[in-house]
Amino acid sequence: MRQPKTLVRCLAVLSMLATTACNAQNHSGEDQSERKMSFSRPTDDCPVIESSHWVAKLTPASHDGPPPILFVSGDLTLPTPGYEVDLKIGKADRSAVPTVFVVISATPPDGMVAQVLDTQTVSMTANAPASRLRSVIVICGNTRLFEISDAMIVKDGD
Repeated sequence: MRQPKTLVRCLAVLSMLATTACNAQNHSGEDQSERKMSFSRPTDDCPVIESSHWVAKLTPASHDGPPPILFVSGDLTLPTPGYEVDLKIGKADRSAVPTVFVVISATPPDGMVAQVLDTQTVSMTANAPASRLRSVIVICGNTRLFEISDAMIVKDGD
């Protein structure tokens, strides 16, 4: 019985993928320790290739109402799809009109993923440390990605 060409090709591709997966698991001890080292990078390592379109919005504070709310949003380009990215409000300096740091943490995907650049829009909302901010600095690891100055911060009603 003659099998269709597409089925034969499909089986050939599957066997090549299985062989590749087995070879990837059978690295020498030295390769495995190098791979473990690459996953145990310091937390200050930043996978972001490029960032753009950063916006910061600050709601006004009222005397009796809720505290001011800070909203920060931007686009990140990462080396592969599947990264879990989180933005959190970090430290603020202690001046009357503080600078706030927004910290990006990125967790790489598990397993095999396509080796293509992936752009994600990330955002966060948090209570602002003050009713006015001098600037918002977006950081990833030890890398300063962007600084949004007071003139660039959108106030509620603008």
